[in-house]
Order: sequence, then structure tokens, then C-alpha cells
Amino acid sequence: MATLNALFDQFLSNINPDEKSVEYAQTAHQRVRQCLEEEDDFKQYVLNTFLYGSYKRHTATGGIKDVDIVVLTNFDPADEENTPQKVLRKLKAALTRCYDDADNPEYQRRSIRVNDSLPDQPDAALTLDVIPAAIKTDEDSPLLVPDCELKEWIYTHPKGHIQHTTSLNSDECSKGRFVPLVKMMKWWWRYQCEVNQPDVERPHPKGFWVECLTGETFDPTRSLWADHFIAVLEQIVEKYSSPKEVPQLSDPGLPGETIMTGMTLTEFKTFLSLTSTSLDKAKQARDEENKLESSKLWRDIFGDQFPLYDEDETEATRKSAHSVSIQDIRHAQKPSWSMPSRRQGKVRIDAYIYKNNSRLAGLNSDGRVIPSGLALKFIAKTNLKGRYEVWWQVVNTGNHARTENGLRGGFFRGRGIDLEPSANPLENWEASHYSGKHWIECFLVKDGVCVARSGRFYVTIRNPDYR
Repeated sequence: MATLNALFDQFLSNINPDEKSVEYAQTAHQRVRQCLEEEDDFKQYVLNTFLYGSYKRHTATGGIKDVDIVVLTNFDPADEENTPQKVLRKLKAALTRCYDDADNPEYQRRSIRVNDSLPDQPDAALTLDVIPAAIKTDEDSPLLVPDCELKEWIYTHPKGHIQHTTSLNSDECSKGRFVPLVKMMKWWWRYQCEVNQPDVERPHPKGFWVECLTGETFDPTRSLWADHFIAVLEQIVEKYSSPKEVPQLSDPGLPGETIMTGMTLTEFKTFLSLTSTSLDKAKQARDEENKLESSKLWRDIFGDQFPLYDEDETEATRKSAHSVSIQDIRHAQKPSWSMPSRRQGKVRIDAYIYKNNSRLAGLNSDGRVIPSGLALKFIAKTNLKGRYEVWWQVVNTGNHARTENGLRGGFFRGRGIDLEPSANPLENWEASHYSGKHWIECFLVKDGVCVARSGRFYVTIRNPDYR
């Protein structure tokens, strides 16, 4: 099962949003937010803006194609001049003035949609759904949003949804397993729709409904990804074995309320049928002793982003990596900050392998042996809030680095792929070159005290030119 879990780790790495989509989404919304906060006719209504949706909850998969923006306004829903139709009309007019293409902003049921062309992809667009909201008590509490179909303002709690996902993903609840499981479920449903409903343009259920259903059915005590996935499917099949109507899922942000969905009973029965079929195949895949055949069955469930088992890559290279030992580390510097045994936060390192600016795969600490000539991207993930400094340390070991004067052991700020200072201090790029086992570590420092430390992330490199 350890090998199967490693394949799931690789699968999750493969379906994570690609770097270009993330980088663009991080900045694309700024144009809209700035526009509304500065636009002459609409700025009088704007109090604040914040991001919402799967991008903000970190449950998005693949290329990020849509970002939700909530615009907090001072509209009074009780005023007859502020009907849902009139408010959305004002918002659309403001966004139209911000874009050269007057037909770009489009009416949606509760928002105005704006399409921004993605860089290097002129035929693709990043969809920005701009949702006006009225504050009832404060901006951290449930909000009112206009619904043109119902012709009334309805309650929703975007920040409550974000907090719900964060809570389920916390160390206390699932040790960080809920968000990856949601990504897994969303990807599974998307792939099953592509295979079984290729002619359905917008199949139900939608991603947020799947996310809420996962929240109601997952078992946080599981430790293996296959068991997590199977347990969710089992709960769904058992709970809704003979549906007479579409299930009413609890709204995680509004106690006592349910998630609105346009799904029909026929659509839900299709979802349930595909759930049952996938459950049978997932159990077969988990119990299959032949690891290659098992991975093929999982591919039938998730598509070709699930990696096929490779004996040479998953076993031999891992054993080879473990057989390489750390060499002399006397050149590694000691931290100059105070290093208390109990720290304020946590930080871990995620790593990815790149070649020619394209991401090839994820990388585990002390995992596979990697060849020279590749770029390595290290990302520090932390729960620490507020102000802190980020320091990285790379310690090269072995005769190869020593003979080429390549030993490193000092502390430095994060670097980009061009070796210039990184725009994001929590990211650092390196290159694979020296044969041997090395490590990288991240330290978060506040007022001269180390408040979070990642621990060593080991990387083993084999350079064929060095013997």
C-alpha cells in the first residue's frame, strides 16, 4: 500500500493547478478590483473586495479558469432602487467602462462575468465572476447577494465556506487530507463526465456541490488515499441508494440552510450510477496484487493523470536514493537565530521537477534519484500568519560538490528560476548538478527568533558525467 499511496501522491501533484494559471490568477483579479474601487460612478458603493471560490479555498484542479470576486457594497437591499436587476445593471455598466470590449461583461444569475484572455493562450480565457454583496452585520458574517432568477436578495456566507474547508483540512481534523481529497473527487467527476457524458456541456453536479458532499461523507481517520476515496464513494452509495429526490446538502456557511443546486433527479441518478461503478473498480484496483495492473485500473477511474506503476522508477530508484548517505557537513552553517524547542507555527516544503520551463513531476523528500540538468522548485507552505522573514539553507555534500568548489551551507533569501531574488520569498529554485545526497531547509524568523522550521528535505542527484 505504500507504493500505491506514492502513486496517489504523484497523481495529486499532477492535477494541481499549473504554475502559469496560478501566477496569472494571482494578478488577473487585481484589474477588476482596482477598476471598481476607482470607477467614478461605482466607487461610491464599494467598501471592500475579496476572493472567493475554489481558487481561494485551494480546491481547484488543473488550469485555473475561473476566479470569484466578492464586492462588498453599501447597497441597502430594502431600498426599491436596489433590486437585484438594478444592482447588477450598475455593476455591469461599471465593468463595461473598464474594458474596451463593451460586450465582454455578461449577466449571470448572481454576478457579472468578465473574460480575460490568458497569456500565451489567445483562444482561452480566465473567467472572473464579480459578485456584489450587501453587508448585513459585518463583512465576516453572512452576506446578502442579488439573485435575478428569484428577484430577491439571498443570504450566503463566502468566508464561512472558506473557514469550513480550512477547518476540515486542519491538523486537528484530517491532518491536511481534506483539500487533496476534494481535488481528487472533483477530478474523478470531471473525468467520468468526459468519458460517459461527452455531449453534456455543463454536467451536474457542480464542483462546489461535490466539495460539500465530500465534506459530509469523508472519514478523517483514514491514512491512505485509496481508502479515503473508497470510503467517500461507499458513503454516497449507501446514503443515497434509492433516491426519490435530489439530496439537500447542508450549507457549511449557513446553519440550517441547504446548498442551492439546479441538478435534476435524473442528473443525480447518473452521478450515483457512476459513483457505484467507480466504487467497484476502486475496490478491485486496491485489492489487485499486480501493481501495474492496479495502476491501470486507477487510470480507468481518474484518467491518464494517474501515473502507471514503473518498477524501475518507484522501487529501484527509491532504494538507490536511500543507499546514498550524507557526506561531510562541517561546512553547514548553524542558525544565528534563537531556536526554541516549541515554535509558533509550522512550515513544510513541497518540491517539483522542471525541464525547459515545463513541470515534469512532484518530488518527495529522499524520494527518487534525479538526474542532473533539471530545475527544482521548492515551495514552503505554512500556517503562520503576520510578519516574518523567510530564510533558506541548501547543504551540498559529497566529493563532486567538493572538487568543483560547489559546497554550500549558508542561509539566503529565496531565488527565482533566473537566480534573481524571488518575488515570493516562500519559493526557491535550484538546479540539479552535483552527484550525492543534499538537503534544503526553510526557516521562518520573527524578531530574531525562529518561529517555524521545515526540517530537512533530502534530494539525491546522479550526474552521469561525474564518476
